[in-house]
Amino acid sequence: MMTAEEKRELYLKPYNDNKEVIDKRIEEGIETYRKGYCRIRFTDEKGNPVKGKKVKVNQIGHEFKYGANIFMLDEFEKEEHNAEYRRMFKEYFNLATVPFYWKDLEPEDGKPRYDKNSPKIYRRPAPDLCMDYCEQNGVAPKLHCLVYNSWTPEWAKALSTSELKKRYEKRFWEIADRYSGRMYEFEVINETLIQGISNPLCEERDIVEWAFDLARKYFPNEKLVINEADPFPCIGRNTPSSVSPYFDRYFLQLESLLLKGVSIDKIGVQNHMFVGVSAHTDEEYESSVRGHAFAADPINIYRGMDAIASLGLPMENTEMTLPTFGDTEEDEELQADLLKLMYSVWFSHPAMETVVYWNTVDGYAHTGNPNWIENNCRGGLFHNDLTPKKSALMLKKLFSEIWHTDGEFVTDDDGYIEFRGFYGDYKATVETDGKLSENKFSVLPKQNNKKDFII
Repeated sequence: MMTAEEKRELYLKPYNDNKEVIDKRIEEGIETYRKGYCRIRFTDEKGNPVKGKKVKVNQIGHEFKYGANIFMLDEFEKEEHNAEYRRMFKEYFNLATVPFYWKDLEPEDGKPRYDKNSPKIYRRPAPDLCMDYCEQNGVAPKLHCLVYNSWTPEWAKALSTSELKKRYEKRFWEIADRYSGRMYEFEVINETLIQGISNPLCEERDIVEWAFDLARKYFPNEKLVINEADPFPCIGRNTPSSVSPYFDRYFLQLESLLLKGVSIDKIGVQNHMFVGVSAHTDEEYESSVRGHAFAADPINIYRGMDAIASLGLPMENTEMTLPTFGDTEEDEELQADLLKLMYSVWFSHPAMETVVYWNTVDGYAHTGNPNWIENNCRGGLFHNDLTPKKSALMLKKLFSEIWHTDGEFVTDDDGYIEFRGFYGDYKATVETDGKLSENKFSVLPKQNNKKDFII
């Protein structure tokens, strides 16, 4: 079997072979696209500048979204684990993917499970339960997803195309009535390039166009996302690095849809390194380890992102999994190093707005298919007992320390301070006449970021 050193060499070789070029693009991209200048003026109630006062500036939130699916909310066997998951999620993530799989949301015709007191289905917490958590804890919820043919309810599979479309319209209306204006974004359709035919609608030539037209009808002011699993993005399972990403099937699908005027607001891509997911022997597992190293190549990831970005829309890494390869300290360290590298690449690209980790806790990934065992990947950021792995600590460090702005400044003779910081939400605290004044503001891209506070 491969040693820890061999796995590290294999997965970090693409980076190490081009370290100088990659580091330069990461550093320049983050500095250019994730930070901006801010100028704040403090005056008294008469409009006079407050001079020579110390101001503490602290970042309290990121404009960039780094999230995970929230499928295990109140789903653990032990109540202490449920409590820890609730505490942990808001500490490590600022976005949650909320499950709206039709098969599990409406397993019985006409009896949807929106309400938080609905009958439980494993890894499918009711939407209202998730929304309550997100709204109470400042976590942005996103819907996953409106149309996903692989998760058609059993009772709907025998419906004709026209009847199925009517039922989808009813589903869209119900969701819009209940959740419009409350979601960060709505995924409209998922994985059309890798699905089988589970109902007559799957064979429609214009299923994607139809889905977005219907979504825009019921969600006219919402951010609508398309999502695809294969590959990430453009470079991967079906497109070797020697082939132009502009001829990848997902790129061609997107280009065709946009030329037709389909109302897509954001392009979703996935990057699951599902190491060992189909392995039943040590030999099969090692083969899978060797077969997934392509997905950790920053040069190819940049090529793919650049290609999709040329379509002119923002991007999101909607689902990602990074393997741990084993249970040793060295395995955990490699996962953490891969996470730092991958997030740095995505965070540095101007088109990328969001990165969503998928299954956060080891042992609680998708089950039910003996030939697809996601728990084999050890892809969680937390151990089975919810203690953080090195990868979770790395993620937290990136967004709370490395990509984070705090500072102390002194107002000049005109009452101004000026700084350059990561985009997001801030508070500025200043003491005058023995009283603390706390002022909240945001630093955002494409804005002048000039603020005036009376203290």
